[in-house]
Amino acid sequence: MPGPDASTAAWLVSDTGLATVAAATAALDAGEDELRLAARLTGQVPDPARRAAALEAAACRRRARTRWADADRMLFTRAALEQASDPAVAAHRARSLLARAVGEGSAWDGTVLDLAAGVGGDAIALARAAAHLGGSVTAVDTDPARLRLLAHNAEVAGVRVDTRCADALTVASGPATVCHADPGRRVGQRRVRRLSQHQPSVPALLTAHRDALQLAVALSPGVEPTDPDLPAGLEVEYIQVEGALVEATVWMAGTGSDTSDAGTSATGGASPATRRATLLADDGSEVAGLPPAPAEELSVGEVGSWLVEVAPAAIRARQHDRLGAAIGARRVARNRALLTCDTAPPASPWYRAWPVVAVLPGRAKAVRRWLRERAPAGQTGQAARTGQAGRTGQAGRTGQAGDVNHLEGGVEVVLHGVDADPTRLWRELGRPARGPHGIRLVFLRRDHDTVAVACAAVTGGWPGTLGP
Repeated sequence: MPGPDASTAAWLVSDTGLATVAAATAALDAGEDELRLAARLTGQVPDPARRAAALEAAACRRRARTRWADADRMLFTRAALEQASDPAVAAHRARSLLARAVGEGSAWDGTVLDLAAGVGGDAIALARAAAHLGGSVTAVDTDPARLRLLAHNAEVAGVRVDTRCADALTVASGPATVCHADPGRRVGQRRVRRLSQHQPSVPALLTAHRDALQLAVALSPGVEPTDPDLPAGLEVEYIQVEGALVEATVWMAGTGSDTSDAGTSATGGASPATRRATLLADDGSEVAGLPPAPAEELSVGEVGSWLVEVAPAAIRARQHDRLGAAIGARRVARNRALLTCDTAPPASPWYRAWPVVAVLPGRAKAVRRWLRERAPAGQTGQAARTGQAGRTGQAGRTGQAGDVNHLEGGVEVVLHGVDADPTRLWRELGRPARGPHGIRLVFLRRDHDTVAVACAAVTGGWPGTLGP
């Protein structure tokens, strides 16, 4: 759905437009139906484009509240909000970009270009970071309406951002300029897969600004360093906020080198970029980072006394085996990033570890029978308690009598490589009480079979101190 035109955007940022958006937001908060609200606004805002833009801005404000502190004063379009970087990631990337720019002997002249700027999430973060260093930010976009909304949002945030309506591929940068870009990942309603299909094209961006002092490009966390649209010698940073893998950033330091042979080494083979992983707290502060390092490969073995789930950012950075080697872990399957070990691993922000209670056949009937056997008297068929083993052996072996009971905290089901309908599986398990504080049932597809690993719940979550 296209965003507002320049005239409609100018009305949105006016006193009348802002008052209309605020009133629409309050009405939606009070539970008024959106269709009824639209009909009621017809008399107040006769122009259908303005009315639609105000309703969209109101709906976006409500969605943005979970992440944006100033959401109730900002203006978004639906497409721009979907594309906007998480504020925690934007702040981290801005700090990192300018830290790289002001290194020893830096030629930075204080200029920061935010290319394909949208409605300003990254531009605001860049302006806050640049202000402490005497730098200035210019937001570049081909859509004058978005730049209108960006200027309003920057004013709300209390930062200065200059705007320029121009093509990100033709605006001039250079060896004294720092660039940031967040290219669009949709064409119409379709999400694009190839980097060359982004708007603007990622390979074209890298070529157009290859001489920039620093260039950071925000991308989906699904990007692979071996992507043929990426030139050699780059770095891909996978960024996780709390427990969610949110974005990837491609970093390029300007060297003036030719990027026309993107993704190809001198010998004609794939030349992947290096990978790093970063964990952020909800406020954007960095909890931990894994710098680029050679990949390791763990052996595959049976499920031990602990099941270890590595942070998604570390998995995308191909560092899960290296983390596992440091704690004496092994893989549970050749194509699974899930690890296991025989002794309690030390606490780490890079993984969560669960003590294994039982390893069962991966059939719903077998697991249901196991849950029923451990239900306390009077709760047959309702999972409520179970035993925790000090050590678990092969599939089918369970904890000993007299162990600690756990099912009263509920049951949580997780699928690893298992193609199953979660709702149907829950019914087949006898609809046990749900909850994250009792038993975690991990249905796991291994190289030769499927098992269900019952684990005792532990407290904690990314990015805090995790482990036993």
